[in-house]
Amino acid sequence: MTHPLEAPQRSRKYPFVHMRIADHSALDTIEGRHNCRLCNRSRKFFCYSCCVPVGELEELLPCLELPLQVDIIKHKKEIDGKSSAVHAAVLAPAHVRIHTFPDIPDYREETGVVLIFPSATALTVPQLFARNVQLQIGDNYGLPKGHHMGTMLRRRMDEVEVKELQEDADEPEQARRTWTLDNLPVRRAVFIDSTWNQSRGIYADPRVRGLRTVVLQNRLSQFWRHQRGSPRWYLATIEAIHQFLLEVHINAWGLNDAYRGLDNLEITEGFHQLAAPLTKQAASEDVGREAPYNGQYDNLLFFFAHMYDLIHKYYDHNDLIAYRRPI
Repeated sequence: MTHPLEAPQRSRKYPFVHMRIADHSALDTIEGRHNCRLCNRSRKFFCYSCCVPVGELEELLPCLELPLQVDIIKHKKEIDGKSSAVHAAVLAPAHVRIHTFPDIPDYREETGVVLIFPSATALTVPQLFARNVQLQIGDNYGLPKGHHMGTMLRRRMDEVEVKELQEDADEPEQARRTWTLDNLPVRRAVFIDSTWNQSRGIYADPRVRGLRTVVLQNRLSQFWRHQRGSPRWYLATIEAIHQFLLEVHINAWGLNDAYRGLDNLEITEGFHQLAAPLTKQAASEDVGREAPYNGQYDNLLFFFAHMYDLIHKYYDHNDLIAYRRPI
């Protein structure tokens, strides 16, 4: 059973308050390590090599159904045990798979695939749904002449205005259609799990280079591990997956007006402006797969929220370098 998390006694805002994240206090009671049933290696909560829970945890974890397939391309130098990407594969095993570059599928052979990557031609999620939205690029995203978004993105998306245009009679039919799990404009989303410099090398591979790229609305990362030179809005992989699914769901089926889980996530104001006309009245406990967003994918942050709480139990938030990065 899932429930909104209660905020621990802190003076600052707790980011996961009111989200529908299952009670993860049971993780604190698990002692020792267990052998993975597939590879027999000793692990704590889950095997990050096989992407399966271990020991008694297998019966305790939430299991998510996602509206689309998620592929994660991991750079070979990424340390499996430190990556948040495996959280998605453990919690949504029927919908998430992880590939280690260069051993990846040829996405040129599949339709309905998008790559979450800030290329120079990246679309927003509302644009995938043919909403009458455009990016106001202005002064080349604030980049020097000769650079572009795909090589040196240093500016927040709320500084790159996302503007909803006035509706008119020529609004595309796609924007007015009724969306179902069977007709979403994207069937598979590909994420790159690597450093920024490593990701550009993966993006250069012709098997992914031709994919439509999508840029997310900015939200501040709650990840405690500092990546040198990265601002607060560089999300951990699991945060990026949650943000993308959140945006897809809201654009397809709306946002439950009773849901308060977004209040402390520090998402750019542009996201809330675009979500406002899609907010709908619905039962406060309705978490149907095509019901307005009411926390359906919040449990992707099950392990992430647990580790966040654990880190903040021993370290002061303001002392951690990761939270003192520029925003």
